[in-house]
Amino acid sequence: MLRLLRIANFAIIDSLEVEFGPGLNALTGETGAGKSIIFEALDLTLGGRSSAEAVRAGAGEAVVETLFDLPDTPGGRAAQRILEAAGVEVGPERELIVRRRVAPAGRGRIYLNGALGTAATLAAVGERLVNIHGQHAHQALLRPPSHLGLLDEFAGLDGGLGELAEAVRALREAERALERHGKGARERAQRADILRFQVEELERARLAPGEYEETEAVLPRLRNAERLGTLARELYEKLYEAEGSAFDRLGEVQRGLGRLAELDPAQSGWTEEAASLLAQAESLSEALRAYFEGAEHDPARLEQLESRRALLRELRRKYGSDEAACLAFLGRAREELASLSDEAGGEGRLLTERDRLRAEAGRLARAAAEARRRAAKKLDKGMAGALAELGLKGALFETRLEHAPDPESFLEIGGRKVRLRSDGADACEFFFSPNPGEPPRPLARVASGGELSRLMLALESVLRRGDLIPTLVFDEVDAGIGGAVAEVVGRKLREVSRDHQVLVITHLPQVASLADRHFRIEKRAAKGRTSAAIAPVEGEERVEEIARMGAGLEITQAARAHAKEMLRGARRAGKR
Repeated sequence: MLRLLRIANFAIIDSLEVEFGPGLNALTGETGAGKSIIFEALDLTLGGRSSAEAVRAGAGEAVVETLFDLPDTPGGRAAQRILEAAGVEVGPERELIVRRRVAPAGRGRIYLNGALGTAATLAAVGERLVNIHGQHAHQALLRPPSHLGLLDEFAGLDGGLGELAEAVRALREAERALERHGKGARERAQRADILRFQVEELERARLAPGEYEETEAVLPRLRNAERLGTLARELYEKLYEAEGSAFDRLGEVQRGLGRLAELDPAQSGWTEEAASLLAQAESLSEALRAYFEGAEHDPARLEQLESRRALLRELRRKYGSDEAACLAFLGRAREELASLSDEAGGEGRLLTERDRLRAEAGRLARAAAEARRRAAKKLDKGMAGALAELGLKGALFETRLEHAPDPESFLEIGGRKVRLRSDGADACEFFFSPNPGEPPRPLARVASGGELSRLMLALESVLRRGDLIPTLVFDEVDAGIGGAVAEVVGRKLREVSRDHQVLVITHLPQVASLADRHFRIEKRAAKGRTSAAIAPVEGEERVEEIARMGAGLEITQAARAHAKEMLRGARRAGKR
């Protein structure tokens, strides 16, 4: 709901602030007082285009501010989601403050709850908060792409189309999977051949973790087996077997130390150390003997290990940094090969799933089409009555449903193959003929300003869309009507205001008298400048304003009495 509108330096408005309330808000005033300018300023805060001409002469900039309550309805929640996606914080009080600044050069700034915003974000939010119905205002109902959504809402389909959209999404994915399967048959076969070679190569190798390092350690001994044996034998002889060997000399040293200890018992420990060295020399000599006896030259074993080492190096180059990595690669290759083998037989499963989804999506699309057809007839009938009440007797409103032909489609409706979208197969557009005998044409191309506002009022009264668009603005809804029709227009506005906040510019006392809040707009001149002002009228001031609207410049007592009677009648109607 729009709670506050503040305007500064916009067109002929110097400074203006007005608080609106729920229900029906009527704005009245003399012709040229600036009533439509107020709604033009409001349109700026809904994402409308700014113009340097809007800046009041001599002012540095024009500023328009609005304060909205975001209702806890589908429309209000949608607006909040758009704001939060744009990084605009919405507090628990669910308020939105829009500030639009327009510079004389035409450039300006948009602020949403104090944060800089874009015109696109503002327009997306504005569409969910306010609809302006008028000859020159942007109007969601006049855009054919919106008509199907309105019909679905009227038909009670809007909440159940998610099942259809999900079925169509799943069908499209199944069709893409089947197409990929067909296109990828050759690639899968080629990939499977490569994987089979890799798996077989790795399986034949029978790798063991750490095998390469072990081979690297063994190969130097095999390559130098003869030299190593000869060297070990020579060392063994020097240490133990040759005349004058180290072992013999250590024995002599041990015996000499024994004689020394007899003469100097304090040095008896040296004898023990000599005995230990002698034992170590004997142990080392045994090890050397075992080494050279085992160091046999084996060319076949050497060749085998050299080949194994080369294979390991090649496999590590191709499949991983070590044997463990190569074995991990083997595991992955086996899994992929198994999945490819499974895919090769999966076409039947894909076809079965696609056909199942086609049947489900087709069933839901045909059900939606039938529900829309019934709702279209009901909407057209309701509009005929509403338009007649609003002084457009004989006008024709027609909801046309069409299906785009598609020879390749599986979906048939009415014996024809038609294209399927996520919201079904139907295209919808509203047509209108204001005069009997004239063929209906697209809504946006045939209605005049006054007809358009009444047409939209009729639509709103039939559609009852208060949960989606909380605030409706009607500019000159009563153009070209009077008498009993004017009273019907007022009652329709009052009826619509039960579900919406309604703002209406009117010249008719029958409409103004039914308003929950009444505002008068007038021009004032001061210091050689003209500006527009707005103020609520209540009590006797409201009686005078309604009397003026009915009587013109000369307000008679009879006009005042009639105005009072209209207000009393409005109060009685409000209590019923």
